[in-house]
Amino acid sequence: MVSIVMRTMFGLILGLIALPVPGHAQAVSLRLMAGDAGGTESVLAAEMAELFAAGPSLRVLPRPGDAGHGNLARLLTEPGIDVAFVSTDALVDGSAREFGDLQARLELVARLAPEEIHVVARHDIARLEDLAGHKVNFGPAGGSAAVTGERLFKMLNIQVEPQALDLHAALAQLQRGAIDAAVIVGGKPVPIVSEIPAGLGIHLLPIPFLAAVEETYLPARFDHDDYPNLIETETSVPSLATGMALLAARGKDDPGGPDRVALFIETLFSRFTQLERPNRHAKWREINLAATLPGFTRAPAADAWLAGRAASRSPVGTSIEASAAGAVPLPMSEDQKEALFKGFVEWQRAKRH
Repeated sequence: MVSIVMRTMFGLILGLIALPVPGHAQAVSLRLMAGDAGGTESVLAAEMAELFAAGPSLRVLPRPGDAGHGNLARLLTEPGIDVAFVSTDALVDGSAREFGDLQARLELVARLAPEEIHVVARHDIARLEDLAGHKVNFGPAGGSAAVTGERLFKMLNIQVEPQALDLHAALAQLQRGAIDAAVIVGGKPVPIVSEIPAGLGIHLLPIPFLAAVEETYLPARFDHDDYPNLIETETSVPSLATGMALLAARGKDDPGGPDRVALFIETLFSRFTQLERPNRHAKWREINLAATLPGFTRAPAADAWLAGRAASRSPVGTSIEASAAGAVPLPMSEDQKEALFKGFVEWQRAKRH
């Protein structure tokens, strides 16, 4: 029921922002590639669209995507596609080589909060290792869940029978016992996971933070507040988290594209506190706009905004933002920035629990 309501609201938002608004006839439209309708990226995109709808200059038009290779392809090649959600796993996956030098072709709008890896499985599956030889859904090829799922299971040396179903079909198959588990990547709480009723014989598998994955993923956890239908009170389930970013294309033959992206960044950054309010998705409150993405250059408009208006959220956030704005006299390496960002995320998580 929750998913149906959210998809309906998502569609209504798309329809409303596509219509002329009295007094705002000259508003510019920016197309944003999001994720699956049951995933976190679509919620974040819809909330951005709602935020921008209140202003006179720009409309954000979210488009369903996969937060992976499909989003990359459309961002790099389609006129009118200006910004896209893309997982960091998709950026470094071997299949991404078909897009050429991504660090030269893309620029960072914002590094988003880490997104948790969910493995939902039948109750008779107790550990990831128990899935060896079983059918596990990774999602459509090239999508963020597929890239992350394949990468994770390869790191852990667990051989499974990968499936390529969409989220809704995968959960239906899991309930019928046609598959044994499904990998879902998204910022908790993921709508489609939240709506899984209790008593279906489905649970979240623990994913331990092992040496094999510590260079690639962050430690994470789920608790009762995240998924009350799947996790008992005062119980937690360890997991991992991967990265997600908002990216724009650089040098694409698309008249007006750079101006649209610059206006998007100025509006998003200037009004970002409105997205951090309690009625919005919790992941907004884990984002640090000054965080970097190693190897990728920040969009000029984002650099300019941060240099002119850097503001602190915490001692850790102050250090990151001051460094990004040039207020720290000693330069930081990309490794140091990455370590500092990880510390910021962990501080945010500790504050929430």
